Amino acid sequence: MPAAKAHMRIFTATAVLMMGMTMAACAENDPTTTPEQTTPEQSAPEQTISAREGRDRVVELVIDTTEQLDVTGWWPRNGVAWAQECSNESGKETASYSYDRWAPQGSDHIGDAKRVAEYWESLGMTVRTLNPTTHPTLLAEGGPVLRAQFDTHAADNSYSVGATAPCSPGDAIALNDEDEAERDQGKVLPGDEGLVIQEDPAG
Repeated sequence: MPAAKAHMRIFTATAVLMMGMTMAACAENDPTTTPEQTTPEQSAPEQTISAREGRDRVVELVIDTTEQLDVTGWWPRNGVAWAQECSNESGKETASYSYDRWAPQGSDHIGDAKRVAEYWESLGMTVRTLNPTTHPTLLAEGGPVLRAQFDTHAADNSYSVGATAPCSPGDAIALNDEDEAERDQGKVLPGDEGLVIQEDPAG
């Protein structure tokens, strides 16, 4: 099966995930709003970075975070780094990349969460911990990305680390099309390593 069809299947699943993340980003920024619900416009840094620089930052953060843990088997379960449209009132096209990696659960959930929190805080990120005494989930914002999350009890008894970049000028569809064109030419983009291509049985 052509690589483009295989990529398209993965991107479709990823797009569904990112749509949910984008909808969550539309919540109002009130005192009970979590980092996942904070819109990029409300938390974006003063200095705008390019969308591709944002992509590289989230991929780097996620991979570097996984390297803080004595856990193996990390892989991009939800596919490649993917651009999504940002909601804004300016009328200008803006986009934000997201990326995550998953692995089988480690045995020291609390210790692993502490190590990740300390690492993120060293990068200037603000970290909040949910369920600190059982299966911690870290919610963070700031530093090199807009927001990040580490879940020690994700689906299928997994660990997951994910990050989202601040909004940058650009059209999400065009960015994803350009990325796909580069992959079709054999280029490996940041975050592509470890990608599992599943053949479409109907293809």
